[in-house]
Amino acid sequence: MFVRRRLLVVLLVAGAACAQKTASTSTVAPQGSTRPRKNSDIITKDELSDPTIAGTDAMTAIRQLRPAFFRTRGPMSFQNTTAGQVQISQDYGPLQQLSNLASVDTRSLVEVRYLNANDAQNRFGINANGGPVIVVLTTLSAK
Repeated sequence: MFVRRRLLVVLLVAGAACAQKTASTSTVAPQGSTRPRKNSDIITKDELSDPTIAGTDAMTAIRQLRPAFFRTRGPMSFQNTTAGQVQISQDYGPLQQLSNLASVDTRSLVEVRYLNANDAQNRFGINANGGPVIVVLTTLSAK
């Protein structure tokens, strides 16, 4: 009986020690890791220069890399059917329809940024129409 209890205690301690070493609550990358953490709201030049992406238009590239950029919250108004829809802006210029992305060559892009509805409203005012905006950067000075 004494041997069983001792064995049980040893097994519990060993199990707890193993569980502590494998469970990590840290969100920081290990020191040996050289890969930077990806921002889900930004598509970088490195991602856009991937050979499988570079030959496509911007619409196709963004759909492949970040399909969530095109997600909407549904109709925001009964009177204004375009309220809440995704729009685009080239170099933080005037807002345009999403379909204009199909005419943008991926090789000309420096970066693509996603602005949620609140950030878009702060940046573009009422023109954002309550929806998210995809900002397509073709020059570094527009950042």
